[in-house]
Amino acid sequence: MQVQKTRKRTVVLYAIGPISACETILICPNCGHTSGSAELGTLVPPRHRFAYDVITYIGEAVFRACRSQAEIQEHLEARGIRISTSEIALLTKKYIGYLAVAHRESSEVLRLHLEDQGGYILHLDGTCDGESPHLFVGLDEISSIVLNSVKIPSEKRDAIIPFLNGLKRAYGEPAALVHDMGAGILSAVAQVFPDVPDYICHFHFLRDIGKDLLSSEHDRLRRRFRCHGIQTKLRAILRKIRTTQAGALVDMEAFSTDVRSVPKGGSPYSEETYLYTLIEWALAGKNVGDGYGFPFDQAYLSFLNRLYELRRTLRLMKLDTRSSFAGDVLAVLRPVWYDGEISTAYESLQKKVVVFDRLRCAMRIAEPGGKLGLNDPGSGEIDTIKEQVEQFLVQLCKDDSLQGNRLLKMRLQLEKYWEKLFTAPIPITRQGETYMIYPQRTNNSCEQFFRGLKHGYCRTSGHAGMTKTLSAMLSATPLVRNLGSQDYLNLICGGASSLEERFAQIDVAKIRKMLAVESESVQTVHPKIKKLVKDPGLPKRLLKLFRKSA
Repeated sequence: MQVQKTRKRTVVLYAIGPISACETILICPNCGHTSGSAELGTLVPPRHRFAYDVITYIGEAVFRACRSQAEIQEHLEARGIRISTSEIALLTKKYIGYLAVAHRESSEVLRLHLEDQGGYILHLDGTCDGESPHLFVGLDEISSIVLNSVKIPSEKRDAIIPFLNGLKRAYGEPAALVHDMGAGILSAVAQVFPDVPDYICHFHFLRDIGKDLLSSEHDRLRRRFRCHGIQTKLRAILRKIRTTQAGALVDMEAFSTDVRSVPKGGSPYSEETYLYTLIEWALAGKNVGDGYGFPFDQAYLSFLNRLYELRRTLRLMKLDTRSSFAGDVLAVLRPVWYDGEISTAYESLQKKVVVFDRLRCAMRIAEPGGKLGLNDPGSGEIDTIKEQVEQFLVQLCKDDSLQGNRLLKMRLQLEKYWEKLFTAPIPITRQGETYMIYPQRTNNSCEQFFRGLKHGYCRTSGHAGMTKTLSAMLSATPLVRNLGSQDYLNLICGGASSLEERFAQIDVAKIRKMLAVESESVQTVHPKIKKLVKDPGLPKRLLKLFRKSA
């Protein structure tokens, strides 16, 4: 090797800030191959300005600390590092790219790790927002490692099968699978893993059954409330009380204390104070629940119950309805009492909720009054749960009062998925000893990850919507979840002492190729065309344009 040239490079390290590096470039006189400084190559990627430790800091700040680009920029400037927000966004993607390549190159090591722990239990789930692609994830329950993730146009069979085949090639067949009731997932799993024990998430099962059972009446109540404008009119009365009777409203802190303790001598408060509090209480009925969401929490049923209680309380208080705001409230509520659709939906919904709650209690998950919300993993022994659900099913079949198309569908769903609901113990061999374990009854690990992912992006971007974020997100982003495990870090780093040292061992060409592939959208229809096809008058517009062009 001969010296071709010497060049100066400004390199930015997180540890010490910008430095000026003088690099000697060598060239082979026979083949023309050139090489730069090996020492500099361990600090910064070729032809890059920002070092590996800057990339890892930005990646961890975005995905682990949920810091915004402005916060990262401010922190780096305090260390003497000037960087634009667009550069931060690019280095964030490169962080994911390096992590994805390191994960892929460590697939054999990860496979041996899974075999040493006795195999893996594969949880499958996806998320999307609006018209965004589906971010689909495969996660091992035992090690809590995200094995792979991909962006697909939809959760259809043909889109999921290649993903499952990739997992099978990389890690072998799982000991069991857990997923929701999506037809695409069920069909894909049956084809790729026909002999593997396959179970569906109890929470997803209950949610789907509950939606089938309760959604008709729930939607009818929502439509009728909107038709009558109940919430809008009640809020208008609240604003009117605050505006015109501000002096009559008392110190709410003292009022709240008296409401809870009810002093013996009583406390004189204005009618406006009582009425204002009652209206706020009624409107809050839509937010009452155990944190499971519909169908476990019935927002409009709770709201209607509070409206009934609001009317009853006003009548018992015997307020002057002719000259006070109480008359306005009763006038707003009057259509509710004479709306036949509301009465019919209310009676039907109350009966069906009782049946649904009995099934929830039998399955011992997302039970009424539960405190864990969406993180509820369920409780009880699987054999006991199976016995209780059998008893529920027998009663459902025998009781004539529990008949109807939707209740019949509930029974058919239970019978259809019976074998996939109640798991048999899975034998796991670890270090020569065999253990029997039950797969988790829910997909909570995947769901919690998706909620954390959305919360983090909401924190960094300030936007609750995820449509654009999921469209722009790299498919390997879920791998960041693994970095919380020291075992995983040791596996992908190999002999490297840190993540940046491991990144330095990766060919930068692989990163460029991956980012180029990821830049191609998974959408099969151009976004502009997707907007056009929603226009019912599109044929006429096209015909008009065609005639002008002809």
